[in-house]
Amino acid sequence: MILGSARLLPDLNFRFNLGQMLRGDDDQVQDVRQFYATFPPSDGHLMVTASSPKRVTINDLRGAERWAEQFRALPEVKEVISPRLLLDLKLDGFTLDEWARLGGTGDEPLELGDGPGMDSFRGQLVSHDGKSVALYLIREKGFSREQFHSAAESVDALPWEDAEIRVVGAEYILDYMGNLLGSNFRSLLLFECLAIMLLVPLFMRSLRRAYLPFAIALSALAFYLALFVLAGHRFGIMHLAGPGLILVIGLADAIHLQQKFDDARAAGHDIVESLRLMFQSVGRACVLTSLTTACGFLSLLLARHEEVYDFGLWCAIGVLMSFATVMVFLPVALVFFPGKGVPTRTPSLIQPRLLHRFAAPVTVAMVILSAGIYRTTLDSSLERELPETAEPVRNANWFAEHFRGLDRIEVDLRADLLDAEVVSVVERMQNDLRDFPGISGSRSYIDAMRMTLAPEVIETEDGLMLGAAALGSSGNSFPRHLLTRDLDRACIAFYRATDFGTERYEAFRDRVEDYAAQLPEGATMRLNGSIPMFYESTTMISKTMIMSLAGSFVMITLILMIVLRSAKLGLLCLVPNAIPLLVVAGVSGWLGESLHLGILIVFSVGLGLAVDDTIHLMARYQQLQREKPGMGRRELMDESIASTGFAIVLTSVVLLISALCFLASSFTTMRWIGVTLSIVAVAALLADLIVLPWLIGKFHRKPTRPLPASS
Repeated sequence: MILGSARLLPDLNFRFNLGQMLRGDDDQVQDVRQFYATFPPSDGHLMVTASSPKRVTINDLRGAERWAEQFRALPEVKEVISPRLLLDLKLDGFTLDEWARLGGTGDEPLELGDGPGMDSFRGQLVSHDGKSVALYLIREKGFSREQFHSAAESVDALPWEDAEIRVVGAEYILDYMGNLLGSNFRSLLLFECLAIMLLVPLFMRSLRRAYLPFAIALSALAFYLALFVLAGHRFGIMHLAGPGLILVIGLADAIHLQQKFDDARAAGHDIVESLRLMFQSVGRACVLTSLTTACGFLSLLLARHEEVYDFGLWCAIGVLMSFATVMVFLPVALVFFPGKGVPTRTPSLIQPRLLHRFAAPVTVAMVILSAGIYRTTLDSSLERELPETAEPVRNANWFAEHFRGLDRIEVDLRADLLDAEVVSVVERMQNDLRDFPGISGSRSYIDAMRMTLAPEVIETEDGLMLGAAALGSSGNSFPRHLLTRDLDRACIAFYRATDFGTERYEAFRDRVEDYAAQLPEGATMRLNGSIPMFYESTTMISKTMIMSLAGSFVMITLILMIVLRSAKLGLLCLVPNAIPLLVVAGVSGWLGESLHLGILIVFSVGLGLAVDDTIHLMARYQQLQREKPGMGRRELMDESIASTGFAIVLTSVVLLISALCFLASSFTTMRWIGVTLSIVAVAALLADLIVLPWLIGKFHRKPTRPLPASS
């Protein structure tokens, strides 16, 4: 069974997805699809640029056109937008190419400010500094993105000698990241397994005690990944965190169970009796920890974001599979490898009396760290999810700096496009927002009209009508990516050149809405397309994560109240589990890091993980209450820590090791998940061993009568 699962692992299908979709909002998704069907993007599926140390010349443009023919010959390429548009542009009856042949050698530096419409090519076909040219490749239907990209990369011709070639494009980056995702998964999982195998034995007294739980947890992970493959699911960026967490969760349960089995064996019990005592002692706690952890993941289902929803669902499935595997396979393994029955020794660092001395400084430190919460902000951006060191990302950043940008923010205008009042609003908006931080340029139907006629004609009373007529008679060159032939709907594209976080996007959206309010009655204007959908989805994450976290708190608190048979005790136990989340938010504030996706995910998941140690500690506390009804609260808690402290510390160390392994990821989100999970692991351990005992001793009175014995 295990071998069969392992055989399926090479079939894992990796993909990188920025999650540009609001889950459950089918109307908006359909609206975006209809928008792109009306205004198909004209910038190409792939951009190939050539750079020179000097300004390009007409001869360079001619070489670029010959270079473009190499791409046009590829069956995977439907169309190439090239500098031919510049060479064929007529100025006073002659094309730019003809003027160069008449008046010079063609080696003179190209200037784009000499004729009507020339400035429109700046940042599109020729870079802002005039030293680079760009080709825009559009994919032929029937070919995959991989085939298209491979074909484009196979062209080794150069437009001129020593040209520096760069390939950029959103889909190109996503394909690269998909390959990087697969390598990240393999390296992180291997790194995590090696770290656990090397470090955990340092806390154990035998290889059996170290590696038997690890082998069981690894088997559970293999079953989970096999189910993932059999379901035909694709492995996305969020799923990178899943296998490591599931491995840790299974390992934690196995460690707690094995410790109690070994303690029973050391007390002289046989294998069967030791198994019975093992389940009686911590079996119920393992059920509850799996339940609360699954609740933490399931709370992510409230997020209206496809990637987050998918991550929460599959991790919850993985937690339950891990629990079932440990409960079935570990007892069988202990029968065959029962060990010598060496009792667990609590390390000196977790002696209760020693912990009491650290209560004050630890509490002060947590308060100071949590105080940074007042400096936290909510923000997200597309660039945050991508590693800046990757070559495709560096090329994309270079393209955004030297050309108009890789991404567009599109404005959907519905109005009589020739209405002078509408034209005035659109022109004012363009002139204003071209200078908006992070915007490198824009294109609109008014720009297209101005390029068809001389300035003195377009400014006349009938200029717009003449421009519209000129566009209408342009045949296949009609700019359908900018307006409809009925002249009742237009797309105004703004190019996003630099990091455009949520706050900046919302400010840009508000400015567009201000101009929309100035349109005549019946006209509308709003943002549309994939970029607004991404920002709205990440904003929605910020809001729904609050609901998700609240849902986790409610579910876990109810579980604690029911299990502990006390509303007060359940609420008291919630305090040390809220502390790690406050510390995470506070540390983010002190570091000046906004609460983006990587941190928000940990808030809901972290609560489910943090409460595990609390449950094991309180389960032992209640067991001792039944066994020793005359013992005081402090003594009961001290003995609970002494008997379960080793397993609690060890499982926290395992979680910390797993979280630190995430720091090696290429993806920013994963690295921040590693940072925040590390903080959760340490803060939760200190809160359970120091804060919780103080709360129990201070506020929870000893029951007046012994609790009934458990069955």
